Amino acid sequence: MLGLPKTLSGRCAGGAAARPGLRGVADGLVFLVRTPVVRGALLTDLAATVLSMPVSLFPLVNAERFGGDPRTLGLFLTAIAVGGVVASLFSGTFTRSPRPGLVMLGGSAVWGLALALFGLVSQPWIGLACLALAGAADTVSVVSRSTIAQLHTPRELLGRVGAAEQIVGQAGPDIGNLRGGLLADATSGAVALVSGGLLCVGAVALVAAGTPALRTHRMPGHRLTDCRTPGANGGAHAGARKRTRARDTTGAPGGGETDGPRGLPIGHTGKK
Repeated sequence: MLGLPKTLSGRCAGGAAARPGLRGVADGLVFLVRTPVVRGALLTDLAATVLSMPVSLFPLVNAERFGGDPRTLGLFLTAIAVGGVVASLFSGTFTRSPRPGLVMLGGSAVWGLALALFGLVSQPWIGLACLALAGAADTVSVVSRSTIAQLHTPRELLGRVGAAEQIVGQAGPDIGNLRGGLLADATSGAVALVSGGLLCVGAVALVAAGTPALRTHRMPGHRLTDCRTPGANGGAHAGARKRTRARDTTGAPGGGETDGPRGLPIGHTGKK
């Protein structure tokens, strides 16, 4: 992948250990409830999958609008996959965005709009283009969701939050396919697609309005927390500071040739 960022929780491994059993599950649920950024990310993903998952509608839409050609039906899923693969190749570009919450919200909204447009078109190639766009938007949303969850979850709770992500990622599409099939049985495939896409956009807007932390959040700074014990490198830095002070007292120009930017040793710029 092009330029994938490092994903660290920003916490030391010496934090409180995760509690086993039901107490650990409760800890994860409490964290999700009390952390608006992660909670909003999972709710956005649920809105996109439960309200507008299109796969169960493909055979019906193919029969209604494209003559029931099996080759066209096979291209529907292929188009979504192609869009997702193309977006994943450049995932490093949008995961480096300073506003991953906005990126996720935008990707989910584009997913819903693309599926609504697919439900309206009658030209197969335009429909396939809409599905490819939906696949790309879905990848952007899912990758951004994972980035948000990993960067805002303490290491001791990563397993719990990861399990919640798995539940959302697997149950959401299945429930969405059920919803689409039931609605299409009562109306039509096109109505189920268009209404689902528009409901998705509306739900994403509600999550954005109700979760300002997700909408306005910026990526944390690039300075890493040193998770090693003080003795692991504290002595080396202390020695470097002593040598720097010693050189400064001798009047060496520039404080010595091993002084780096901002008074740090050479090789340590203060950046990640």
